[in-house]
Amino acid sequence: MKSDKEFVRVAIEAAKESKRKGNLAFGCILVNKEGEVILKGENTINTDCDCLAHAEINLIREASKLFDYAFLNDCSIYTSDEPCPMCTSAIYWSGIGRLVYGLSKTRYYEIVGRDNPNWVFEMPVRELLARGGRKLEVVGPLLEEEASALHVE
Repeated sequence: MKSDKEFVRVAIEAAKESKRKGNLAFGCILVNKEGEVILKGENTINTDCDCLAHAEINLIREASKLFDYAFLNDCSIYTSDEPCPMCTSAIYWSGIGRLVYGLSKTRYYEIVGRDNPNWVFEMPVRELLARGGRKLEVVGPLLEEEASALHVE
């Protein structure tokens, strides 16, 4: 089975593909308990004209159509970047059992800045998930240097 770092690299590749298509550089994958990538999610905010079309939301919408809660509980989601509060909540409600991310929100905002308060929502995933009843394993940040390259132009 691939390591967490190898799977984060696959999520980073999904983010690169998202950026090539004219969207924001965020990507993710869903991995089952056997270590197989079963879905990929890309950000499609620009191409879909949908402010909610984050990579994780797109992936979870598809996953919830294909798999039940119990199955998803044995899955891991790997994201290029630490998910925002909306995506973190969607991961929680979907039943996905494990989250592994590349770039931390703190490092992300160091790169892109905090100048526009309309685009800053800096709540760490662990802080948000600590308020839920269901425990979800969180691993990250991993490969921050590789993931940060997505946001440096």
